[in-house]
Amino acid sequence: MKKTIGIILTLFLICSMLISGASALNVVTTMPNIWDVTQEIGGDKVTVIYVAPPTAVHISSDTIDAVLQKNSDFINTADLFIGQGGGMDGTPITKVTEFRKTNFGKDTDWKLMNEVPTSALPNATNVYDNPTSLIGYAQTIAYILETADPANAGTYAANLETYLKKISTVTTLTPAEKEALSDVPIICQFRIKNQAETWLGMHVITSYPSPETVQAIVDDIHADPAKYSKIAEDAKCGKIFVVENIVAGQDIGKPIHEALTDEKIPCERVVFLNLPKSADGINSILDYYTYNKDLILDSINDETQTQSPLAVVPIIGALACAVLFLTRRN
Repeated sequence: MKKTIGIILTLFLICSMLISGASALNVVTTMPNIWDVTQEIGGDKVTVIYVAPPTAVHISSDTIDAVLQKNSDFINTADLFIGQGGGMDGTPITKVTEFRKTNFGKDTDWKLMNEVPTSALPNATNVYDNPTSLIGYAQTIAYILETADPANAGTYAANLETYLKKISTVTTLTPAEKEALSDVPIICQFRIKNQAETWLGMHVITSYPSPETVQAIVDDIHADPAKYSKIAEDAKCGKIFVVENIVAGQDIGKPIHEALTDEKIPCERVVFLNLPKSADGINSILDYYTYNKDLILDSINDETQTQSPLAVVPIIGALACAVLFLTRRN
């Protein structure tokens, strides 16, 4: 009898371990960028949500409150809470913390990416706006997952390697892309600068973090339009791009574009993305990388295609005159 009971208890323990190992780690993240990479690395070992849509990352809004209410059961019982830290996601962190305390009487133990020590992970970072940084960003999230769920550390490590290969595939520029982009002069919102320079290799004339700095650039354009005209003329694309940041505000740089236009300086204003879910079909960090790159390249190619037919008109005219002349002689 004792032997039978022992066997039953052993089987029960094994089943419990299997069930525990099979259940996914429930993870709450603040923003869609963390959600994206956590899904990539967690795979089927995690279930992940984010609480701050791109339009609500920086501000206290009803949007976040609605997400919290909709996912209240998940947020109540979640195993892990990941934030970026450094002020970028202060509002969603505060809202989740207060929501759990008010509704469930629970404290929230946040794992912040900017608090992962470089002594444990030399590449630890909460920055993801260029391929090198994104590698460190992915490694940081993998470290947090492995620390929280060591039983599945092997899976997370394998998924990390797969994701790093995907980063390399998507972000490696062709020689033609490098050549085309290196010649593009831009004035951009300051959070765009790192990606524009470090990855795309574009020429950043200057950047603007605030409306005050926008006005300073506008004043400089009006004070020395020849400087900006020469930059546009010397570029193969023949113009200056004003690059906005969709999350910071799509119209902050509009006065710069207007000043360039007023001074008859060729220019174009475009809006870069910097978060997944910030536009239709943009579901990952790598999606928005590709979107930003193609936004510039497509504009350059469209300009070239528009100019090419015009460029051959004189040649066609000359050939027609030559044919007419020879016909008359004959």
